[in-house]
Amino acid sequence: MRLPRVDWPILARDQLLVVCDPGDVAGYLRRRYTHFNVSVTPTYLAGIAALAGSPARGLVVGVDPNARKLENAVAGLRKAAGDKTRIVLCCRPSGEPAARRVLSAGANDYLIYPPRGDELDKALGLTVQRTGGEPIPTLVPDETAPTWEEIAGLANVLAGLGDGRQPLLDRLCRWVADAMRAADVQIVTPDETAVVGDQAMEATLVEAITAGGRHLGEILVGPRHKQPYTLAEAEKLRHYGRMIAHLLDAAEQQQRWQSLAMMDEASQLPNRRYLMHALEHLLQRAAQQRFRVTVLVLDLDGFKHFNDTYGHAAGDQILYEAGQLFRKHCRQHDIVARYGGDEFVLVFWDADEPRIAGSTHPTDVLQILRRIKKDLHEHTFPKLGPEATGCITLSGGLASFPWDAHDAQGLIDKADAALLQAKQAGKNRIYLVGTERSDDDMSDE
Repeated sequence: MRLPRVDWPILARDQLLVVCDPGDVAGYLRRRYTHFNVSVTPTYLAGIAALAGSPARGLVVGVDPNARKLENAVAGLRKAAGDKTRIVLCCRPSGEPAARRVLSAGANDYLIYPPRGDELDKALGLTVQRTGGEPIPTLVPDETAPTWEEIAGLANVLAGLGDGRQPLLDRLCRWVADAMRAADVQIVTPDETAVVGDQAMEATLVEAITAGGRHLGEILVGPRHKQPYTLAEAEKLRHYGRMIAHLLDAAEQQQRWQSLAMMDEASQLPNRRYLMHALEHLLQRAAQQRFRVTVLVLDLDGFKHFNDTYGHAAGDQILYEAGQLFRKHCRQHDIVARYGGDEFVLVFWDADEPRIAGSTHPTDVLQILRRIKKDLHEHTFPKLGPEATGCITLSGGLASFPWDAHDAQGLIDKADAALLQAKQAGKNRIYLVGTERSDDDMSDE
């Protein structure tokens, strides 16, 4: 069977071969060593095949650190090229460990891309032939390619992707400022602004942040004091605009998933996971700043009866409407969460002055709870048929920090014990930890 013909480049001693070019090394070799012919093969195997007929004067071999059997490839190139041919490995900085590792397979030296001309001269054993005043070309790296410092900075940005939009924008702004070597940078979106340097600066470069046809904001870069921006740097900023758009989209998606993980589906309130996390942080603040925290564990009386009689859809509706009613009677900073089953947890804390001068915990909280009970009694639940209005009551237990417990689980356990006491006393009442008094007993306080 005849094999298909493959037109490999024919090599001679006045030729150089570039295998797996890591950049524009081949073009640079043509400009620097004009008295040599330069050929290129895209793979290691193609390079070995090209050398089979006629060895070249020298090889420049790009190092792919992810290539399988890289040592075997270099050894094959050495065998095909012969002992007298110089083989020089050329790699990006990330490939340097792999280049060092495979030197013993048959290479003479390795260089970091982009290599200097004098480094190539020495490694390949060549001289540059120029006549008159013709300049010797140098290999100029792509100015739009990110440096390793930029990549490391981006890694730090990505590590905090889930911290929220403002912290992300702040880190991105600092990253752009470092990459552009600019003292003043702003990233402006419709809702947030991140600033490095002078907020009142006059922008020299402006780049839109867009994704999928949506305008997400702008990057504003202030002037340099010593030298203007190059066209390559302006192009780099365009890349940053696209990259930041993708990062903002990714952060928004991650925030959405985090919110779903912290949300109870039936009640549309924060779930137990969120409650425990938020309460632990709140108690740490309360201990440092010496303010009060009161935890109320609520249970809907007879919820199983409604679930069994009217179905789970009706039960879910009760949980949702009751949860929204609890939320309506609490301040914005108070925590209202579904703890599990038909239990809810309300957390009250003194972020501001008391609602009424001279009011105290937990007496002031009990006044709110009476309004909740009254509102719940008058509320109509459409899915409960003849029991739609006035049928649902609640029982609860109150515990306060720092008197009853010093951590989140301990505080909830104490409030839950008071809830059990209220249930045993006949339901439809709120009990305080350590007393036999309910909210009804404290109506005159």
